[in-house]
Amino acid sequence: MKHLVTIIGHARTGSNYLCKLIEESFPDIVSHYELFNKQECHINLNYKDKLELHYNTDKLHSVAHETPLEFLDTVINLSDKNIVSHKIFPEHMTLDTAKKIVDKSKMIFVVKRNFIDVYISKKRAILMLENHSNPWINVDTTNLKIDFDREEFITQKNIYEEWYRIMTECLITRGKPYCVLYYDEFHQLSIESQQELIKEKLETFICDKTDDLTVTYVDSILKKQDSSLDYKTKINNHSEFMEFICNRGLSLST
Repeated sequence: MKHLVTIIGHARTGSNYLCKLIEESFPDIVSHYELFNKQECHINLNYKDKLELHYNTDKLHSVAHETPLEFLDTVINLSDKNIVSHKIFPEHMTLDTAKKIVDKSKMIFVVKRNFIDVYISKKRAILMLENHSNPWINVDTTNLKIDFDREEFITQKNIYEEWYRIMTECLITRGKPYCVLYYDEFHQLSIESQQELIKEKLETFICDKTDDLTVTYVDSILKKQDSSLDYKTKINNHSEFMEFICNRGLSLST
């Protein structure tokens, strides 16, 4: 029997890192990335040709967008492993589709991060698109400054919080086993401790008691893109930003 693991996330919450950690650490799991990204289907490269042959097209993102649930079933069925993981973001699909994917899932990881850091990291990545084909991973963004826009921040923060609120309610209502991974806490762990945490959760909710997941221990996964905790290195209008944060009673990462 095959099982689906879904990662509920948002851009810049560490979901790429988690997908890569699973891919590198667990040979018994097929780890996909953003299957439902509307520009490109980020499928595990070992399965790209197989899916393109099955659908007779290299535009897998169009297939995934048009028939998301059927596409996900096909991805699972064509897997040669019994556990398949992937991630979903709010912009990938309707809430109804996201909830139906939760219904298909045996277990869910929810990745979250302080929204202040999400906002800054996403704006930096968008700025870097001018010079980098893929600024979302392994690109040093330290000292790259953005312009803080309070109205933009409020709008995006509301979308972010509503997504997690609705999806968490869905998980609770449906009685789905899930684990919340908070970015700062998770990344303070050693890679070995991260692997053990993921292994424990997967074996608790998916594997039979007689089954143990094989773990391949690795030295590194993805490079941290920002090595600075000083928000002066991140924001041009730092004084305006700090005034806003203080007035709103928001907390910065430390």
